[in-house]
Amino acid sequence: MPTTPLPTPEALARTYNTPSYEDSFEAVEDYQRYLELAGENPDLGSHALASRLGLPRSRVRPWTNGSRPDVVRGIQTAEAAGWLSNTDPSPERERALVELVAWTLSSGSLSLSSRGGARVSFVIDAGRRDAFATVAAAAGLSYQFVHDDDTERATEARPLEDGSVFARVLHAMGVPAGGKSKDGPRALPSFVRDLDAAGREVFARAYVQNRAAEFHDKDTLTLQEERPVSYLKDLTVLLRRVTGESVTYGDNQITVSAAAARELLD
Repeated sequence: MPTTPLPTPEALARTYNTPSYEDSFEAVEDYQRYLELAGENPDLGSHALASRLGLPRSRVRPWTNGSRPDVVRGIQTAEAAGWLSNTDPSPERERALVELVAWTLSSGSLSLSSRGGARVSFVIDAGRRDAFATVAAAAGLSYQFVHDDDTERATEARPLEDGSVFARVLHAMGVPAGGKSKDGPRALPSFVRDLDAAGREVFARAYVQNRAAEFHDKDTLTLQEERPVSYLKDLTVLLRRVTGESVTYGDNQITVSAAAARELLD
C-alpha cells in the first residue's frame, strides 16, 4: 500500500473524551512532558512537578503514583499491537485491519460513548467463520462468539482483550459509531480510495461476501443498504473499479452483475 491506512496516534487519541481537555491528544503531550521532567528531576514531588508543568497538582499527583491517562494507555496498547501508523506495521496487518473495516461496515456495529466506552461486534454467518478467524489472527485480535446457540439471534464475534482500543482504532480509520441508516456516513472511509489494487480487492470482497444476497436462479447479487445515496454511489464506484464489470445502484440497493460477482466471490 503506498500510504498506510492505519490511524496516527493523534487520530486515535481524539476518539477519547478526556476531562479538562478539548483535544485529548494534549493530554498525551502533557503526560510526555511530565515523564521527561520527572525523569530529569527524580527528587521533585507532585507539587513542584505540577508547578513547573503549569498543570493542576490534582492531575499530576496520580501520574507520580504510576497512573496513566486512559488515552495514553490506549495508544500504548494500539502501538504494541501494531494497529497504528507509527509502528511500521506489516502489509498483512494493514490489510487485516482494512478487511475488518469492511466487516464492520457490512455486517458489524460500533458504539462509542463516554460511559460505555468503545465496542465493536461482527455478525458471523455460518459459512464465514473460517474467513473471520483468518483475518482476526492476521490483525492480532482475540474474540469470542456470542449467541452461538440462540436460533433467534445472529451469531456475533466480539473482541476480548483490548477490544475497546480496537474499536477506537476502527473509528479512527473512519468507521462511524451508531447504526446503519439514512443518517449514516455519506461515503466510505477516505483511506479506501487511496488503497492499492490488492487493498481495494480485500475491502470489496469482504464487504460483498458479508452483505450480498444470492439468488437460486441467477448469478446476480444484491446488497440491501439503507444508507445515503452518496454512500451507495461510493461503494458502487469501488466495486466497479475492483471488478471492471457492471455494478449499479438504486433506492436502498446495489446490484452486482453476474460478471462482477464472479470476480468478488471466486
